[in-house]
Amino acid sequence: MQRSRAIFASILSLVLAASSVTPAFAATRSQLNQHRQAAQDARRKAEQADALAQRLAREVAELDGRIDTLQREADALDPQIAQATKRTTRLRIEVGKLRGEVRITQRRIDETQAEFDRQRTLLAARVNSAYRQGDWFYLDLLLGSSDFNDLIARTDLVTRVIRSNNDIAADLDDTKDSLERSRVKLERTLKAVSLKRREAESVEAELRGLQDARQAKTDEQEAIQGQKTELMQDSRANAARLRALAEEEERESDKIAAELAKAGHGSGVYAGTMAWPVPSSHRVTSPFGPRICPFHGRELHPGIDIGRASADGPSLMGAPIVAAGGGTVIYAGYRGGYGNTVMIDHGNGVVTLYAHQAGGGITVSSGQNVSVGQRIGTVGSTGNSTGPHLHFEVRINGTPTNPMNYM
Repeated sequence: MQRSRAIFASILSLVLAASSVTPAFAATRSQLNQHRQAAQDARRKAEQADALAQRLAREVAELDGRIDTLQREADALDPQIAQATKRTTRLRIEVGKLRGEVRITQRRIDETQAEFDRQRTLLAARVNSAYRQGDWFYLDLLLGSSDFNDLIARTDLVTRVIRSNNDIAADLDDTKDSLERSRVKLERTLKAVSLKRREAESVEAELRGLQDARQAKTDEQEAIQGQKTELMQDSRANAARLRALAEEEERESDKIAAELAKAGHGSGVYAGTMAWPVPSSHRVTSPFGPRICPFHGRELHPGIDIGRASADGPSLMGAPIVAAGGGTVIYAGYRGGYGNTVMIDHGNGVVTLYAHQAGGGITVSSGQNVSVGQRIGTVGSTGNSTGPHLHFEVRINGTPTNPMNYM
């Protein structure tokens, strides 16, 4: 964005104030050569302004291209994001199912453990009872039979007691095996849960990365769009400002022409040669004649602009301005786009104009007679000005003419 603004500022300074041209103040230069030089300068300005405008257009085009590229890159991430989202959802479902299996298996283990404890307690009680009664318990039970039928009954009882104890022992073994299998399954399921959870976390991290990458491209796209919008807004605002200033200066120039024409017509003859109005610099930065503005097209520059002595020399701010010839001051004050201005009537319809003088820098007043070379003001940058310089005009019966014809 800074580069774009620099380009735009270059256009403004190029067209309005900062053009460097070969000083053209030799009194012997013919009017034909002066017009030829003005035309060449206008063409050169047009070429340079066109080149800078094209650079600005390329800058905007580059921003458009970058916006399109970012949009394509962001769109390319959408399928990956969708796939990662599906994987994340599937893994979350699988983890949920495994956790359900863990709960069921844990509940089965708890139940089996309780049954195991109950069977073990029962078997322990019977073993303990048999131990206290000794091996003679069953023999005494059988020998104590009163008859054969009683013996058969007691034998059946002993058999059922022994079988019951054996069944309890077998059930206890089965329960123990079931408990062990359930614990193995629980451990395996917990490992599966851990693996799935880590996989889900990895996929979720990948998904967040893709989403962040897409958001970053969207943010960059919006930022570039903002730069482009700002650039175009600045361009429109400066173009509007330039149009307003140019129109203001044109209105003021027409008003001056009308005032001078109303004052009467003279022969337009000026006896002798005019003095250079800025003794400290003879460098013309914008000559009289047609010039090209990138916003208004071809326009007439009604005077010459005198700037610093060299492109890298010190500023002219505060440099003395002198009368180009003797005469009467007919205006000394502020004139719209011309800023602080002095106008001197030299007779025969010849008037010189000195514009953009510093605030408080005018040293003469209306109605005052001045002589050639007398200080009348100070170089400044008031009105429609992009930097310290003197805008100098020579008008014949109100119509601007090339000041170089009189220098």
